[in-house]
Amino acid sequence: MNLVLVGLLSVRMAISGFSDTLVNVVVSASRQPIANQRLAIPVYAAKVQSNSVMNTPELLSSVPGVFLQRTNQGGGSAFVRGLTGNQTLLVWDGIRFNNSTFRYGPNQYLNTIDPFSLDQIEVVRGSGSVQYGSDALTGAVHLISKKPSFGAKSWSGQILGGGISQGMELSGLARLNFQSARSSFSILAGKKTFGDITRGGDGAFQRPTGYEEQNLQLQYRQKLGSQWTLENLIQQNVQDHVPVYHKIQLENFALNEMTLQSYRRAYSRLAYQGTKSWFQSAELTASIQVSKEQRALQKKGSATLRKEEDQILTAGFIGQIKSEFIPGLHSMTGIEYYSDEVGSSRQDVNRKTIALRALYPDNSRYNTFSVFSLHEFEYRSWQVHAGLRYQQTSSFLPDTTVGNSTISLGAFVYDGGLSYAINPHLTFFGSLSSGFRAPNLDDLGSLGIVDFRYEQPAYQLKPEYSLTKNLGFRIKIHRFRAEWSAFQTSLTNLITRIKTPEVIQGYPVYRKENVDHAYLYGFEWSQTIAVSEHFRIGNSISYVWGQNQTQKEPMRRIPPFNGNVSLNYQRNKGNVALLWIFADRQDRLSAGDKADNRMNPIGTPGWGILQLQANYKITPHIQLGMQGVNLGNVPYRMHGSGIDGMGRSLHMQLGYEW
Repeated sequence: MNLVLVGLLSVRMAISGFSDTLVNVVVSASRQPIANQRLAIPVYAAKVQSNSVMNTPELLSSVPGVFLQRTNQGGGSAFVRGLTGNQTLLVWDGIRFNNSTFRYGPNQYLNTIDPFSLDQIEVVRGSGSVQYGSDALTGAVHLISKKPSFGAKSWSGQILGGGISQGMELSGLARLNFQSARSSFSILAGKKTFGDITRGGDGAFQRPTGYEEQNLQLQYRQKLGSQWTLENLIQQNVQDHVPVYHKIQLENFALNEMTLQSYRRAYSRLAYQGTKSWFQSAELTASIQVSKEQRALQKKGSATLRKEEDQILTAGFIGQIKSEFIPGLHSMTGIEYYSDEVGSSRQDVNRKTIALRALYPDNSRYNTFSVFSLHEFEYRSWQVHAGLRYQQTSSFLPDTTVGNSTISLGAFVYDGGLSYAINPHLTFFGSLSSGFRAPNLDDLGSLGIVDFRYEQPAYQLKPEYSLTKNLGFRIKIHRFRAEWSAFQTSLTNLITRIKTPEVIQGYPVYRKENVDHAYLYGFEWSQTIAVSEHFRIGNSISYVWGQNQTQKEPMRRIPPFNGNVSLNYQRNKGNVALLWIFADRQDRLSAGDKADNRMNPIGTPGWGILQLQANYKITPHIQLGMQGVNLGNVPYRMHGSGIDGMGRSLHMQLGYEW
């Protein structure tokens, strides 16, 4: 590790958009509110102040155990303890965000949620499958929306404008809120124009990287008597002409873009607050998610334009009941059902249009049904966690190339943990958690060019499994808060892309098989010190080591040792924060890493960048924010990314609230 000692320090909030204090109560560990000091599972939670971020992935850029990768500016994929893509679960307001076409490796899905709509982010590390189902092999990221509150009848609102130097961003946001004793609603609308971004060092623009984005959210809450509450939310995110930068730069494409990325989400939730111990509360949630992705690809010198489109309609239902059967034992039991209907098309356009087999079999279906039970038992200084889930997955693929296939798979997972508070300030915890990922339609039925390879369908696949051991402690004193956790994760039955001797359209052909076994181990450390009433220091570091035992080589895309440090000075009217972010070099590469044209085959160099943020409340209603990013104009790239980090730039926001 060739970085200076200051690299051992980190930040919790500052530039990342998190608020000054961490959240004392979290819900992601057991789907019910639990004090985080007593948790047996490591969970990071923080309130969101999103005025200073371009997109939601940036909110995770300083979370211990999370490393952010960018294939393009319209992407942003969170690596939780070394895994990402469809091996990491995204949850939105308790609803699964992952659908059956989430692909292996880095993706763009996290970037389709507007950060201004969020109130809180929670990251469960080493657990999540028992709580939320498939895909949480090493953890889950839970995005929690801001909710309009009940209270004295009033109106409020916010207008926010922002931009980045050299035309790299121009954005506007408007929010309108209403509350009364029994009803409340919120309307949020925003538009963003992202220009081509510069890179550190020479300051050159990386073209093409810019795109357009529009956001809309409607939320309504109503009290139905003294014990019932109805909550409805509709959300839309539309991104236009999002270029895949590395494809154009490295693979001879004249055009390679997401012509349209459209995501519409809605849910209705009926909540009951009871008075009996065996029926303390209940929730029924019905959700609809519709995603549409249109892609356009054309090689240089070719007259053929390829157009692809995938549309996924996901219907979901959740029912859960909270009970206290004996004093101190809180149980959450429920069922979940999700159903995907997938429409997929592909065509080549030249002098005439030729319809081809799509990326996924058109009119595919993918259904999951789960039952789960989670328990938290508190007795004096002890907190015990235990949970079980069984999930049944069925898929139907009407494939015109190899025939129709119906696949049914089951998976059973568990987790358990124990924490012991030696005193009110020091708690030790440990846990054992199993996770799984059922093969989805992207695994089973994808056909065609994906990243730098050509994939073929694989209908024989079985679920992947993980088993994680966590051990750690938390310290919470008046001016000092810290957490350390170490982990070891065994991965079995991993779905691996095996290279074949075939070559199609100039790309090597891969087939998928459950052949690999691997392990991960590492640690996370974070702390916050309030030096005085106004001055605070934050620090955290993360390290993960991954080894593929079957291939006898490192696992793919393992993040380097990384962290950051912040110094924050806070007054009534604003704050100033200095942030240092770093990552060590990563030269432990797999054969797949070395074959990936986004990576240097000898490894990714280490780097460190300095950033400065200031916020000032000019009047009770007007606030100004400024950030100087990459002050040293350092050239750097997040490991595994397809685009370089932003060069020296100035970010500004001006907001008005009433």
